[in-house]
Amino acid sequence: MDSASPIDTAKTGSPAETPERLRWGPWATLAWGIPITLTLIVAQTAGAIGFLRWWRLVHPEHPIPIANLASNGAVLAFALAASAPIVLGFLAFVVRLSHVPLDEYLALKRPRLRDVGIGAGAVLAVLLLTGVVAAITGQQTPEFMTDTYASARAAGMLPLLLFSFVILGPLQEEMLFRGFLFRGFAAALGVWPTIALTAAAWALTHAQYQWFFVGEIFALGVALGWLRARSGSTLLTFALHALINGSALVEVALLSGP
Repeated sequence: MDSASPIDTAKTGSPAETPERLRWGPWATLAWGIPITLTLIVAQTAGAIGFLRWWRLVHPEHPIPIANLASNGAVLAFALAASAPIVLGFLAFVVRLSHVPLDEYLALKRPRLRDVGIGAGAVLAVLLLTGVVAAITGQQTPEFMTDTYASARAAGMLPLLLFSFVILGPLQEEMLFRGFLFRGFAAALGVWPTIALTAAAWALTHAQYQWFFVGEIFALGVALGWLRARSGSTLLTFALHALINGSALVEVALLSGP
């Protein structure tokens, strides 16, 4: 595995941030990132299969078509709920092997009030800009979101969908992308290449959306990565990510009507 090295705080643009100890370098981070990602995929797949079997036992008269699995809100919510403890537990195990405290490695520190305000403004600016571009180009609310919301509501699973999409999904993604991967790549690649790399990887995990919205997610990823570098806090990026997802669900709920 790669040897320890510090992250140069001069590159982060945050003079208040103390130097970070880095145990896993870029190659070790990549080597660990692959099994972590595979664990996420396998855990979510197993969760989806488990939900489908339970659903068939409880509601044999209302089977869920295989063709609709990718946008079924109940299935997706349960898959996220099932994968979260497994993925986060594996991630914590990998960090523990580095002999660096979990809160330090994943930047689990309270952000400064100023960074909270700047973060909210940055995310709002990206959403407003992409919203204007969407209106000009005639983009509609992604069918994936409307189908996910409608199917979860029909199954009586809206509370689980809310919890999974607003809390569990952002928590897993922020700890992986702006936490583990950011920490491992920033010292070797530099902060801005790492911001772009993690934003691109994060955006590509949302390939269920049309390409315009994948681009919007990339822009949000750049903003969140910059905020991670500036504040030294993934708690800030998690809170903003949760707010983005929650706002999207509220928007879909308002469009869907009673």
